[in-house]
Amino acid sequence: MGYFSTLAQAIIGRHPNAGADRDLSAVSFGPSDSIGNDSGWLARAIDGRKSKSSIQVSEYIALHLPVVWACVNRIGNPVARFPVKIMQPKANGSGSVEVTQHPMSGISLRMNERMSSRNVRKTCQGHALLWGNGYCEIQRNQAGEAIGLWPLMPWVTGPRIEGGDFFYRTTIEGRPYRLEPQDVVHIMDLSTDGYVGKSQITMAREAIGMALAMEEFGAKFFANDAKSGGFLLHPGRLSAQAQTNLGGHAKKGDRTDAGASLERQGGLDNAHRVKVLEEGMKFVQTTIPPEDSQFLGSREFQTAEIARIYDVPLILLQSHQNTTTWGSGIEQLMIGFIRQTVAPWVGAWEQELNYKLFTASERAQGLYVKFNMNEYLRGDSAARATFYRELFQVAGISPNKILELEDMDGIGPDGDEHFVPANFTTLKRAVNPPPPPAGAAVTEQVRENA
Repeated sequence: MGYFSTLAQAIIGRHPNAGADRDLSAVSFGPSDSIGNDSGWLARAIDGRKSKSSIQVSEYIALHLPVVWACVNRIGNPVARFPVKIMQPKANGSGSVEVTQHPMSGISLRMNERMSSRNVRKTCQGHALLWGNGYCEIQRNQAGEAIGLWPLMPWVTGPRIEGGDFFYRTTIEGRPYRLEPQDVVHIMDLSTDGYVGKSQITMAREAIGMALAMEEFGAKFFANDAKSGGFLLHPGRLSAQAQTNLGGHAKKGDRTDAGASLERQGGLDNAHRVKVLEEGMKFVQTTIPPEDSQFLGSREFQTAEIARIYDVPLILLQSHQNTTTWGSGIEQLMIGFIRQTVAPWVGAWEQELNYKLFTASERAQGLYVKFNMNEYLRGDSAARATFYRELFQVAGISPNKILELEDMDGIGPDGDEHFVPANFTTLKRAVNPPPPPAGAAVTEQVRENA
């Protein structure tokens, strides 16, 4: 019992909510249970719980499944690639200008002295897509200004409430730390309490476990020379010693009845092996050929099932099952993916950074972080040209703004002007035209007298 007690203390010591008045991350581990139960909290906290397909599923194990890896990449790559700028509204209220003198002005390139902006963003986004929560600590200088972001490990980081105080607890290099909420960027999606995000892997444990089981089943099939197993059938009943000799699995203390022998031969670990039933037997092949059991179809279905969890179109996972091929319509599909799947994550980043990255005085000056998604959302060149032309003709956009959206250099101060056609007028002026200026009336009278 001493070993389990020590192990439990170690798990509790590294758990961010240990001893808290309110356990905010209990939803990640489920209801309490005994240590001896393999479905209890200890087994879940160490390396995930077994699914009903007898496959252990955790965030680390799920990444071995190609479709999970692909979904995390498909969402994480755009979030990590978008240009990020610190902006400030102009004094005249017309648009915004980039802030270049802030310590984090190079946020698009470097997040801290050791990591690029891409690496930090993709790491934190990956944590949010697997554990349901991504955390970054904000490093500040003596003036309280943010000068760097450092990713925190989600399995040892989390919110905590004690005595009415709200803060974050984390572990870095084996040492526990308390972090103020203003210094922690917390990226999450769905939550049931507003404090801790739901782990996608935990919620989809059975779907991922089934996909992993089919992958292992197929691997064992080919490891067995692509041959299926069968049974050795006998009309009588084997003695206990015969079962031990034939089964070859009995250990001291095992049950020696036929049921125990057969149980040891079942399960995924014994897939495609020969099954021994009774003495005086004949071999009977029982396994259905993979094509008859829709093995490949089932694997495709599990790919689609996991893609639904992350809201990623199948075409982006190199799956052409019941979907369009690359060609007409893929542009709209990509725009829809960015708007439907990626944009909500970008919104989560912007809201957290805008509230926590800046000091109170910087927020009062209107500083904010902006992810530029225009490159992914804009259509083909002809569609963009039509869009810009229409906006330009109604003074909705300036030449410099068009060039900015196309990542091109501006044309100087004159490019900030807005233009309208000379023959355009408002509906109000068309119904009730204003009287001509006084000078124009005198000129007209002079012409009549002449």
